[in-house]
Amino acid sequence: MADTLKKLKEGFEDLFPEVDNIAVTLETRLGDIPDFDSMAAVNLQTFIAENFNVAIPLDLLGEDTTLKEIVDLIENPGKLAAAGTQRPK
Repeated sequence: MADTLKKLKEGFEDLFPEVDNIAVTLETRLGDIPDFDSMAAVNLQTFIAENFNVAIPLDLLGEDTTLKEIVDLIENPGKLAAAGTQRPK
């Protein structure tokens, strides 16, 4: 989990320059990131696909999604099929 989180945080720094102003942890919600919107979600989705070879649907990258949930989906892509269009628990 630590390596995935580290790489994800590095991506966040590139995608969201304003992220330097907040502490990014596993509990950080995407909505906590300044200027997070639907375009930012698409950029994040692309970053995850290119860097982790995991295709996370946009409906799972909403404002209430935490980094922990994203890391869990990256490390356990089988959960994506089970999640369908519902947010992971």
